Amino acid sequence: MTDRDQDDYTEPTKHEDEAGLWRHLEDDDAPSAAAGESPKPQLTQSQVKRLTAPMIGMIITMGVLSLVLLALWFMNPEPDVTYSRDENVPEAASWAAGVTEYEPISPQVPEDWSANYARWETRAEHGVQVWEVGYTTAAVNFVGFAQTDQANPAWVNEETRQAPATGTETVQGLEFEVREEGDRRYLVLDAEQNTIDGTTVVIGGDAGEEEFSQAVEAIIEAIGQEVPENE
Repeated sequence: MTDRDQDDYTEPTKHEDEAGLWRHLEDDDAPSAAAGESPKPQLTQSQVKRLTAPMIGMIITMGVLSLVLLALWFMNPEPDVTYSRDENVPEAASWAAGVTEYEPISPQVPEDWSANYARWETRAEHGVQVWEVGYTTAAVNFVGFAQTDQANPAWVNEETRQAPATGTETVQGLEFEVREEGDRRYLVLDAEQNTIDGTTVVIGGDAGEEEFSQAVEAIIEAIGQEVPENE
């Protein structure tokens, strides 16, 4: 340093040194302040293990439960037999006989037919009390009958679903009115034509010709037959 330089040199004051130090510190912190971001927490390896342990345990538990349920399902397969309802028609007819003034029809249909219903009902809208039975045939078709001693045209129309009359048919000396609509066929035995017990009987269903004829024959044979009492 020359004498001139020495003459020009002025030792910084304490205040200036402190100011410079603060400027230095501010410059170091400037990038962080400008970014406006807070420091991100860092997890240790042990903390990560503690956090993930419950999730892993849950996944293992769900897997074990799924295997147990699957094993139970294979051990108890669904049965191949389909349940089908089969009412005891003679028994129901015996109960109905206690309230009717005629013998309720209890036909002997093929053994592989099942009775969907066998009931004594009051049709209040028509003022008619009815004994009725419906069957599912071996070919999984339907055929049934309704019997009453209080028939009127409105009830007959309801039982035949308003099907139009297409003629008459005589079976075992009894004359039936034939009604047909689509795949359904009805035979109506009017009380005046029923020389056995004077009841009105409506037979109907979508069963094929052979099964329908079987039903008609069995029903006619059962008209007026005494129903055994339940023991």
